[in-house]
Amino acid sequence: MAGVKKTSGASAARGVVYDLAKSRAGAATVERAERADSTGMSDEARELASALHIVQESEEVRAERVRALKAQIANGTYNPDPQEIARKLVERGF
Repeated sequence: MAGVKKTSGASAARGVVYDLAKSRAGAATVERAERADSTGMSDEARELASALHIVQESEEVRAERVRALKAQIANGTYNPDPQEIARKLVERGF
């Protein structure tokens, strides 16, 4: 109980003094901390939602590409271009 001070005295009414200044200062600190937490999470959540949306959209395109490549491999018609593979590796930093 921040802001509560016990004092000595015979009367029960005089036994406890509540310090409003400390209480208000503590509430302001908590309020600032809550705002900071919610803002950081909100920005992060928006970024994650955007990334998820992009992944979900590209998933079908990639799945179709994988199916086509599997069919080419199964038919024996898959002939990768070594120069194109090397170029892509350099582009992506591998």
